[in-house]
Amino acid sequence: ASFAPAVFANPKTGSSGKSKSRVIMASHSQIVDSSEQIDEKLVRATLDEALIALTDTVSIQDAWAHLFPQLQSTDVIGIKVNSVNHRLPSHPQVVYAIAQSLAESLEMNPNNIIIWDRMTADLKEAKYTPNMTDKGVRCFGTVAKIGHDRSFTVDVGEGKQMHLSKILTEMCTYLINVPVLKNHPVAGVTLSLKNHYGSIDSPGSCHPGGCDPYIANLNNTPQIKNKTKLIVCDALFGTYKVGEMRPPEWINRQILASTDPVALDYSGMMLIDKKRHEKNLPLVSERTPHIRTAAALGLGTNDPQRM
Repeated sequence: ASFAPAVFANPKTGSSGKSKSRVIMASHSQIVDSSEQIDEKLVRATLDEALIALTDTVSIQDAWAHLFPQLQSTDVIGIKVNSVNHRLPSHPQVVYAIAQSLAESLEMNPNNIIIWDRMTADLKEAKYTPNMTDKGVRCFGTVAKIGHDRSFTVDVGEGKQMHLSKILTEMCTYLINVPVLKNHPVAGVTLSLKNHYGSIDSPGSCHPGGCDPYIANLNNTPQIKNKTKLIVCDALFGTYKVGEMRPPEWINRQILASTDPVALDYSGMMLIDKKRHEKNLPLVSERTPHIRTAAALGLGTNDPQRM
């Protein structure tokens, strides 16, 4: 097996002429120091460089304009984070850097940015600052004040009916997905696709069968598929061994960016597999059916030759 992560830059098209999905893996040796402290300035610089490379533009302003070409002054951009494990969340240093870069570059009202997850309590424990005021970047969870949208149901397969967060269905025009680099005992990995288990009302019932086909079907719903314009994976730290609720198991010092959730999850899976290979552990790629199902649904590519 090859453990070189899938990446990358030019050309955008392969020999067949088909467009390729671009996955940027940006890193800096000092973005996390020897005492495991995150350098916020380096996070912002690395993030901006990643988005410029992703969009093949020359400035961060052009990069954001490329990602949100139809943005109106009244539009709201939601940033879906992962805060269920407060010891290894989408780090606030990364997420607030995204919000700051976005607001500054597009001259947005910061109040039109919502950092959100399933529970406000989880966000608070992960060191976010809850904010439901009309000033600054907003930050809150679906539970308990906002709730899930009962006006329609999402069929995720096997007769399971889910309801999406009202933050997603009613409050956000667009979405940025910010997962964390983590393995998972059931799904193999929990990256951008599985991050939307925090967007539904009954995620616990969607774990049988390696979470397949539930994860893929959930991401295929228009409210997620059509609103998502960017995925930024916080891969500063990661887990590869025991599972997603553990403290960090290694310092990786990377930020991943893509507009293709399947390609990004494949690339993150390869990073985890590389680490597991070094430690003589079975590969997670042997038990990630949801990534294959998502590719089959047309949500992106899991073929490294098309990245």
